[in-house]
Amino acid sequence: MTSSPRRQRVRDATLRELISVSREILTSQGPDALTIRAVAREMGMTPPGIYRYFDSHRKLMDAVIIDTLEELTEYINSAISQLDKADTAGRLIVASRALRHWAVEHAQEFQLALVVSSPEEEDASVGEARRQVGGLFGDVFVDVWHDYELSASVPGISSDTEALADRLLERLQVPLPSTEAAVTFTRCWLRLFGMVCVESLGLTRAMGDHGGALFEAELADLARMLGLPESALNTGR
Repeated sequence: MTSSPRRQRVRDATLRELISVSREILTSQGPDALTIRAVAREMGMTPPGIYRYFDSHRKLMDAVIIDTLEELTEYINSAISQLDKADTAGRLIVASRALRHWAVEHAQEFQLALVVSSPEEEDASVGEARRQVGGLFGDVFVDVWHDYELSASVPGISSDTEALADRLLERLQVPLPSTEAAVTFTRCWLRLFGMVCVESLGLTRAMGDHGGALFEAELADLARMLGLPESALNTGR
């Protein structure tokens, strides 16, 4: 027997509210506070009532992670959609800044979704949501690679570096045109993502950087490494 349309709408609305409340708890109190009991208390429900929607704490956390990553992906897509598709360098710069801005503004959610959770334990749908973020950058990078003919500037590649690139691209499922492109993307992504992780954890503020100056310096260095025009760094500002 299937649920009536009205009953399904009510269930869907409750599910959205459960995820929203869970994210509020995560943001205000941290990941350790995000429990089935805490969500039930905020919702005015009993813990068994929550289990009608999520059959485990892990499933609840996965739903929060997926919702977070979908929001992040949409945020980055919205930022780059304001630019001409022909401006590939500008799109890469804007996407990078959008990632950093969202991560800093949603530090707890970013860390749960992309820093803390172990990929080996993730549900397939969580892995797919993560791949959407990396794949988005991969698509933008491929356009830059072709536009600026970057293959001519790639130095010799060690077997260790190539293996690392292969593993990352297998996880992200990013189709890149060559080994050189794969290695260059991996180097750029790890530097960019690493800097965003450091700032989202608040470590750069401890050094007196409250406005992302260290991120901007890293972004400018990456732009020089890729041979992008200096004017690209002014895109969106």
